[in-house]
Amino acid sequence: MKSSIFFIISFLFLNTLYAQTKLPVPVNIQKAFDKGTRSADGKPGINYWQNGAVYNINVDFNPVNRLIKGEVIINYTNNSPDTLKEIVFKLYPNIYKKGVPRLMNISEEDLTDGVKIEKLSVNDELIAENKIRIDATNMSVRVKALLPGKALKFNISYAYTLNKKSHIRTGEVEEGAYFIAYFFPRIAVYDDIDGWNRNPYLGTQEFYNDFCDFNFSIKAPADYIVWATGDLKNSREIFKEKYQQRIERAETGDDYITIIDSTDYTSGPITKGDKNISWNFEAKHVTDAVFALSNHYMWQSSSLVVDKNSGRRTRVDAVFNPKHADYFHV
Repeated sequence: MKSSIFFIISFLFLNTLYAQTKLPVPVNIQKAFDKGTRSADGKPGINYWQNGAVYNINVDFNPVNRLIKGEVIINYTNNSPDTLKEIVFKLYPNIYKKGVPRLMNISEEDLTDGVKIEKLSVNDELIAENKIRIDATNMSVRVKALLPGKALKFNISYAYTLNKKSHIRTGEVEEGAYFIAYFFPRIAVYDDIDGWNRNPYLGTQEFYNDFCDFNFSIKAPADYIVWATGDLKNSREIFKEKYQQRIERAETGDDYITIIDSTDYTSGPITKGDKNISWNFEAKHVTDAVFALSNHYMWQSSSLVVDKNSGRRTRVDAVFNPKHADYFHV
């Protein structure tokens, strides 16, 4: 009995001692507490801020040679209290560039010269090459002082070849099917802890991004269907009427609707276009945007009410190769 009492007292003493022990706080985190940008309970501090941007992107994808050519206009706002004299971009497709560091195995066939920056301007002023520095998956651009509360407009033309065999979250899934992420130069996070996020992408970690708005257009052959982050804004201009009706049924009811079956690809055109079609998407206050396309994937869809007061619904899509039977359970 005495040993049991001793054990209980010892346990309570150690537990109290542990509860009163403060863990060491890293210097950079303590500085954020002192500035009021962060708080010890994990909530944003009274002086918290985050930079933001609006991306307007036009991309042309050629499935034959997997070439992606694009132009992105970025309106970037400096909400920090700091004056920025350079802007750091992320070029994630450079994980496939010859000679860059990586922690993933890549097929020799997928090694490329990386993202080619064909033109870069700031506030419509062309930036000289000696003011642009590309180091693996980071690109730094020297700019005139960007004061707190002010904005800059970037216009970047670029191109790169999509990977085929080494699928690191993006690339050719199979012939006629592609999942394309990280397809545009994007501005890295500048925060109150470390300043610019200069960590290179090595292929293993997910990413740290600001919340931004994206308006993007994907041009692809007319026999391909495109899915992407956000809302498709020109659905009626793209689809034949029977497919548009199926989409609208999926958006207004709880049933699972097959919008495109495997037989639809052989029964006539699904889209109204003859050669190439531009698919226009919009996504607001999200951390990233991606797209996928295929000339043979099934498309099943449904929707659910996400706001009972307004009745607003969100559509959920599943697209897959019907030869993979497991996907029918999704």
